[in-house]
Amino acid sequence: KVTLLNGPHTVLSPVAYLSGINIVRDALHDSVVGPYIKKVQYDELMQTLNLPMEELQQFAADVLERFDNPYVDHQVTSIMLNSFPKFQARDLPGVKVYLERKGELPKGLVLGLAAIITYYKGGTRADGAPIQPNDDQKIMDLLTQLWATGDTRKVAEGVLAADWIWGEHGDLNTIPGLTDMVEGFLNDIQTKGMIETVKSIL
Repeated sequence: KVTLLNGPHTVLSPVAYLSGINIVRDALHDSVVGPYIKKVQYDELMQTLNLPMEELQQFAADVLERFDNPYVDHQVTSIMLNSFPKFQARDLPGVKVYLERKGELPKGLVLGLAAIITYYKGGTRADGAPIQPNDDQKIMDLLTQLWATGDTRKVAEGVLAADWIWGEHGDLNTIPGLTDMVEGFLNDIQTKGMIETVKSIL
């Protein structure tokens, strides 16, 4: 349940925020980010669990209903705190299982990781809203240092190599294709913007 409730939250937040969306409910109703959330939920995370599909579909639908609560303005920035440890706990196991089962990486989850990495670059959004990452100082320092190189390959490799973030998963550069895919998404987000990048995987 952590996977289906918290997994989508962790990746939808940076994708939504960098698309100019501030509230979880609005993200769900967005014509691009909404389908992205569903893709991550149904096509990716759900495929990595060993429970009856009917049960999973019901739970996934309940989660999306909860995201859509009209009475709660759930700010995506509040979910963004400590994004890297959250991704490590909630989404990374799914990335690995999906790769094992399908023989390819789950694009939505990997794009979510690239969105987190981009969010930690800081700066301002297209509409002028500030991007203010908040995390462990060691993570903040690493990202500042990597982005200062101006080289997205170095950024991708550096983040994925930080085994003190990824714990038992070790150096993520060893996951086949992951470094290339993260770098590709980082480049696309820089050049085309988040919305166009999300469209490219839907």
